[in-house]
Amino acid sequence: MQRVSFDAQLVLQQFPPPLDVAALMRAARTLGLKISTCAIAARDLKQAQLPLVAFRNDGSGARLALVLSADSKTALVAEREAPPQDVPLSEFSKRYAYDMLVVRAPSEEPGLEAALTDRPFGLRWFLPELLRHKAIWREVLAASLVLQLVGLATPLCTQVIIDKVVVHHSSSTLAVILAALALFIGFSALLSYARQYLLLHTGNRIDAVLGMRTFEQLLRLPPRYFETRPTGTLVARLHGVETIREFITGAAASVFLDVPFLILFLAVMLWYSVPLSLIALALIFLLAAASVAVTPLLRKRINEQFLLGARNQAFVTEHVAAMETVKSLQMEPMVAARFGRNLADYLRASFATRQLSNAYGVLASGIEQTLSVAILGVGAWMVMTQPGFTIGMLVAFQMFAGRLAQPALRLASLWQEFQQAAIAVQRLGDLMDAPAEIYSLHPARSPNASGRIEIDNVTFRYRDDLAPVYENFSLAIEPGSCVALTGPSGSGKSTLARLLQGFYLPASGSVRIDGRDTRLLAANELRLYFGVVPQETRLFSGTLLENLAVAQPHAGIAEVMEACRQAEIHEFIESLPQGYRNQVGENGAGLSGGQKQRISIARALLRRPRILIFDEATSSLDKETAEAFARTVSRLRGRATVLFIAHHVPASLAVDRVARLDGQGARIERRDQKQRQSGP
Repeated sequence: MQRVSFDAQLVLQQFPPPLDVAALMRAARTLGLKISTCAIAARDLKQAQLPLVAFRNDGSGARLALVLSADSKTALVAEREAPPQDVPLSEFSKRYAYDMLVVRAPSEEPGLEAALTDRPFGLRWFLPELLRHKAIWREVLAASLVLQLVGLATPLCTQVIIDKVVVHHSSSTLAVILAALALFIGFSALLSYARQYLLLHTGNRIDAVLGMRTFEQLLRLPPRYFETRPTGTLVARLHGVETIREFITGAAASVFLDVPFLILFLAVMLWYSVPLSLIALALIFLLAAASVAVTPLLRKRINEQFLLGARNQAFVTEHVAAMETVKSLQMEPMVAARFGRNLADYLRASFATRQLSNAYGVLASGIEQTLSVAILGVGAWMVMTQPGFTIGMLVAFQMFAGRLAQPALRLASLWQEFQQAAIAVQRLGDLMDAPAEIYSLHPARSPNASGRIEIDNVTFRYRDDLAPVYENFSLAIEPGSCVALTGPSGSGKSTLARLLQGFYLPASGSVRIDGRDTRLLAANELRLYFGVVPQETRLFSGTLLENLAVAQPHAGIAEVMEACRQAEIHEFIESLPQGYRNQVGENGAGLSGGQKQRISIARALLRRPRILIFDEATSSLDKETAEAFARTVSRLRGRATVLFIAHHVPASLAVDRVARLDGQGARIERRDQKQRQSGP
């Protein structure tokens, strides 16, 4: 429709079910298109910007349709697997819903949002999201202005009561003023509630976007990012999203909105008395100076507290995940002692932070009390010495000064929250600014994929200060062949599997799949080539069907069952009480190693890969189970290119070649049928 190329398999892989209108709109935006919803009656199609995406509402199978053109009587409509046809407008309104999608080519000029989101992650990152809700912010600002204007009523009415009503004993005027004040208070309460509702609603929407983008960024980071950072530390950084949300949606927003309108109160105070206003300003500036002075130390202590908390979380996560090892080695006393020391360090840092915050709060409270006493003392002297300055004016000024000081005092109480949010933004920036893998929906690989692997003069090392794992290493694997990769520990067998999938990049040389350099393929497109059976199969809490379908979310139950038959696990699953709906515990609790490996094969086959990698898949199996597993793999020979990585090649595995790695290169040997039967 807009002549934008895309790969349907990549789109389906990136957008799992359920496929609804929201998923369709996300896919279009990912392809760089502008898409929006609109309500168009059939009679208005002639004036609409075509083409449009319409939705069937008569319960038929074809849910989507393209409206290509329209005149005063008919509309030209194309549905899936059917030629375009003219539909009378009277029939169109019955067949299709009013709500349609408008799809347009994107503008070539990047907007403000794109420019800002490309910048390093920081507080400026939130600006595009805030700008999305301009209408709401206008309403909130208007409500804040009205609230400040209403706030002028109480001091003014108090002055009138003291200077006029009490002096003249006018009870009727008092009743009118009190009634007006009651109305003002009720109106102010309703308006405050509405404003806070808008702030919470907008904050939650921003939080949803931030949380989703953060997790999507986490999922798109390369594996090497996770290898250098403990899991607990990453989880602690993700918790920073909640800290930022609480700051944005809490009292901070209302305080920052009220601050600009304090100029109004300051103007009224100056009209009442310049000397008293200068006293109030001097003390408020003193409070601001104290805030600036305490900031470096407070930030340092909050940062230390965050790091120690992240260390604690990483320690707990690591040892809970390895609880079987902890118990088998009787490490409980040592682990408990280390946790106690870590906890003590964290509590000391937390106590120091709270003490500093408490001292700052006491100082701010003392400044507020000094402000009240200074205004009361100087104001009383002015009442006695200046005939034009009355007691009612003094009381009113005291109330105005309190309204002026309240946001400053709330800012003081929010200062620690602001520093915590700033630290959370800084730590989250390590994740958000990290280079992510490239994902794309535009095809770059060959449409006739065969699964040929070419490794040409590859040199790779984990770090610059380490010896190379490979140096000028070359290997070619023909499509449909089965190659066993063996060698001692540390020779780079599993590293090669990760290089093929783009988890690592070679320092020199190239890795090509079907003639395409893997560095030129998007990560999601490259990994569509592969089905991987790792050494340790990870299963997630849920049903067996859910664990199998994660490899191909759009697969039907028939496809899942066929993959399980090929992996020779179908009969076992059917024998379970609930079959494919049977629940499995975390990491496949209740299943044997061989059963989990066959489930892993079924998962890999469900992806219909061109290359199957078995990475030490038999290392944790006994010999009999490993041989049965190898026979299953042999039956897959010819359906895809098979790379079988193992220390020793099972005798039952039918392979074309064996590549033995020795840390410097590969020694290739061919195996005929007789050798296959006799083993390595």
